[in-house]
Amino acid sequence: MKKDKKRTYENIIEDLEIIISKLNSAEIPLENSIKLYEEGIKLSNEADKELLNVEKNIEKQKKAKKNINNKINIEKSFEEIEKIIENLNDEDISIATAQANYDDALEIIYNIESYLKKAKIIIKKYE
Repeated sequence: MKKDKKRTYENIIEDLEIIISKLNSAEIPLENSIKLYEEGIKLSNEADKELLNVEKNIEKQKKAKKNINNKINIEKSFEEIEKIIENLNDEDISIATAQANYDDALEIIYNIESYLKKAKIIIKKYE
């Protein structure tokens, strides 16, 4: 089996298939079966990690693309933040509502920041 430090998902699956075929052999001693099983578990965990990394990268790309493609109205965004601040100043506000308002404000601020970063990149092309 391959002992490369960074293997692809496909390489891991190939190694798992080799282990499975060996385990299905009727002539394999018990000690070897146990070792192969343990190696298979390690490879399975490694494959799971690779899939999680791929999923995380896909989600990051989707989020980045969404933020880049969204045009925002900065004035409207600031108005929304002002409303949220007014709501947060209400003494009767619940903690859950305050948390939701806080999260909404952070999302608006993040979108403004992403939009401004995109604008900065475009402007720098002409400097």
